[in-house]
Amino acid sequence: METQRGLLLLLGFALFLATVHATDDKNADQMPLLKSLYKSRSPALLPAALRADNETISPACSAELKRLFSGDIHTLGTDAVMALDAFGKPAAGFLQMNWAWLGHYDECMAIEGFNFCLVQMSLNATMLLHHNNKSSSVTANSAAGAFNQIAIRWGICPPTNCSEYDIHVVLKDILDAMKVLDGIITTEALQEDYAVCTKNPPIPYSAGFICAVTFCCLIATLMVTGALYDEYLQWQARTPSRQRLISKRDFSRPWRILNDDDDEDDDELLINDAGTVIQDVQTQSKQSLAARLLLCFAFNRNLSKLMDTKQGDASVGSINGIRVISMFWVMLGHTVIFGFSTQITDNTVALFAWLQTHFGFQAVANAFYSVDSFFFLSGFLLSYLTFPRFEELKTVKRWALFYFHRYWRLTPLFAFTILIYMYIPQFFGEGPIWQVGTQRPFCPKYWWSSLLYISNFWPTSFGSECIAWTWYLANDMQFFIISPLLMAPLYYYPVFGWLSLIATLLASMITSGWIVAENDFTLNLLGLLLPVDGKSYTDYVYGKPYCRIAPYLVGIGLGYIMYRTGKRKVKMSPFLALLGWLAAAGMGIGVVYGLYPSYKTPMTKTATVIYAAVSRFVWAVALAWVVYACKYGYGGWINKFLSWSLWVPLGRITFAAYMVHPIVIENFYSNFATTYHFSVYLTAFYFAGVVSVSYFVALFFALAIEYPFANLEKLILPTPKKRTKTLKGSDAAKENGIVTTMVVNGDQQVVTNSPSDKNIAINCN
Repeated sequence: METQRGLLLLLGFALFLATVHATDDKNADQMPLLKSLYKSRSPALLPAALRADNETISPACSAELKRLFSGDIHTLGTDAVMALDAFGKPAAGFLQMNWAWLGHYDECMAIEGFNFCLVQMSLNATMLLHHNNKSSSVTANSAAGAFNQIAIRWGICPPTNCSEYDIHVVLKDILDAMKVLDGIITTEALQEDYAVCTKNPPIPYSAGFICAVTFCCLIATLMVTGALYDEYLQWQARTPSRQRLISKRDFSRPWRILNDDDDEDDDELLINDAGTVIQDVQTQSKQSLAARLLLCFAFNRNLSKLMDTKQGDASVGSINGIRVISMFWVMLGHTVIFGFSTQITDNTVALFAWLQTHFGFQAVANAFYSVDSFFFLSGFLLSYLTFPRFEELKTVKRWALFYFHRYWRLTPLFAFTILIYMYIPQFFGEGPIWQVGTQRPFCPKYWWSSLLYISNFWPTSFGSECIAWTWYLANDMQFFIISPLLMAPLYYYPVFGWLSLIATLLASMITSGWIVAENDFTLNLLGLLLPVDGKSYTDYVYGKPYCRIAPYLVGIGLGYIMYRTGKRKVKMSPFLALLGWLAAAGMGIGVVYGLYPSYKTPMTKTATVIYAAVSRFVWAVALAWVVYACKYGYGGWINKFLSWSLWVPLGRITFAAYMVHPIVIENFYSNFATTYHFSVYLTAFYFAGVVSVSYFVALFFALAIEYPFANLEKLILPTPKKRTKTLKGSDAAKENGIVTTMVVNGDQQVVTNSPSDKNIAINCN
């Protein structure tokens, strides 16, 4: 049987090759296969608009279209037949919202004189239901009735002489000629939105592209050169002529950049440098500013710092696991949503059915709370790390550095991502929908609002930002800006501080509920996608700081509680601990799966308002218990899992992963040459690939931009003055009792005055 199949395939392939090579023979009788292919799609008559001389399109395009749609098989060559074969045709599953007729991109692009174009058309759903009697079923109504305008993507293979404007003019005539809509819909119900033809290169080699490539090459050069210079320093450190007290494991880091207590005050970064370094002061002082700047970019140094899994006693290990798992959750939701947003899904109704009717899949449909996890972590880490140093924040200079630190740590990677997004990914793919995705219409207009962290207010439409997913950063920065107004009362006047925190929380909850009630928004995936009377839930609620601040406030409150608790042991009965875990689990499950019944029995307006008002607060409280219990010894195996050392390096590149993963997902789906078929099992494989590739790319983003610029901050910020103190019980104090604490290149170090160990500096963080 297998042999017979193989022979049939070879025979069919040979017949096809014979047909294709008969391009010079215009006798249709000698091309039976070509005739058969064309006959099934040949128009009965050339449309009137194409038969007549159409002055609105170019003469060359008009002549080619007349040849293509002449209806006379004897005048056609193989190229025209293959072009017609490459045109997209309606496939089965129209009522499943299979509205992408992509055609055959590779076949079209292989034909000389023809080019692939993607046409976006809008179909009036009401006219569709009226025209097709069978579409009055429940399935049809859910597929078409949910959208006033149906977006149809049609791949065509016109002659290269036809511009995008020419295609726009004669589109309906081409539809009539191809008969692709006969028996389905009328052309009167269609309206063309745009036509995009494949270009080579996909975008021009503009000044922006040249700058992006040049900047990437410069950064790569600094990383490699810095690593080579570091290797040279290591070689110097090993020479016997230099007497050093350096442990073997410290050879890889002979010059220190960040202090041990340089924990970040934001949830994305948290760059911990827990190593102990002993270094020659004279060598340090001889390093020029250029050398120190170069070492900031050293690839090997930053990589070893990133991979270091050490955590200090004061660290909260569970947040590493929460951060990484929340990032995985974000990627899972985006893997599903981005696949749908490409408008090439051939079973969209089945996708919506999974989101609505399958209980387990609610974790994907409600993945929006993964973002609230980051808001909570950001507020918690800010307060937990800032309150112990609050006494230092008493001058305008200190507060200026407080804000500068935050802006500096986020913005370089943010700006770099914008630069890359605008000019680089467009060259990493091809396909029927690729050219459409190369456009960046919003970045030239709104890049500045992103870097000023006001993109959740301007532009006014959610999703119109330069990089749409960075609305989160705008909210988080705005929370950070007002955070001193929340933390100062807590620190100096705790009662008043708690009242202020609670009042702000209640105001946010009431505002969220009122907006949802006033606009009759629906709190599910379809509610996010479908506007109500021209008003969008994403514009009014989802991206606004006054509706999203509740988890941040919970984080600040927890950080203050743990700051006041300090290292004291918390005593809690097993029953109370168990009750806390059950309550936290119940709250988390209730938030994530609470909308499930609404797909069968719509929620009342009161229930909708209550859920909108309190759900984010409840989710943050559940996370707060997890962090608190794990920190003070009541986490058990959950704490061991969340504090797993593997999460530490992954957590350090979470910010970079957040920035790059949508670009990875967009490039993945935009390379599809056929329609995307949703399947839970395929989605699982897609998700695994997205996570792997995103973190791999994020690693390079972090090492190229995030870590070097964090190191540069130590060079540009002012350093504290030299001071002396006595360290009782230290080895250095045993020699003469006095130890000088001095700053070398921004690092606090202890220098002994021992006659036998002169010029030995010991890190004293």
